Amino acid sequence: MKINRDRRIKWFLPFFLFFSIIIDSALPAIFPVAFLGNDQTIVSHMALYILTLFAFYFRDESILINALIFGFLTDSYNTTILGIYASIYFIVTYLILKTKKFFPKNTILHMMLFIVAITITEFIVFVFYREVGYTIITLTEFLATQLWPTLIFNIVLSFLMYFPSKALLSWLGYENYIII
Repeated sequence: MKINRDRRIKWFLPFFLFFSIIIDSALPAIFPVAFLGNDQTIVSHMALYILTLFAFYFRDESILINALIFGFLTDSYNTTILGIYASIYFIVTYLILKTKKFFPKNTILHMMLFIVAITITEFIVFVFYREVGYTIITLTEFLATQLWPTLIFNIVLSFLMYFPSKALLSWLGYENYIII
């Protein structure tokens, strides 16, 4: 029996999100420290990449529910405060779903949306942790020690994910995945 595109999206999105959350936790630990400066940290956002990929190219409403559920899973697995990533993943996915009709579907725009999503996510987490008292670093320290290394790492990761993403989208039934 052949599985149609909507069922593939509905059943494989949670699988890819779960897999990406596990990879998100492992990648910074195995990343060579020689590439980082003093006190710099990176945060892998492969789950956010998967969410932006599915939200940008498909119209399935289960993406929002998956963003919320896997945001809570990310919170429980990587952070001490439940709800921050769940809220951010939900809001970012919702914004992409609502604004994607204004953009042509191509990789450059998907990458730019991913960069914006990372920046928004990291900034909201920084502001939240700063207001709660979990961190006392300044905005310039945050930019230099976390945001820039995280952006560079995730941009390289997104370029490495181009061909697997293209194959995944083609397998799910989306044919117009172009570079330019």
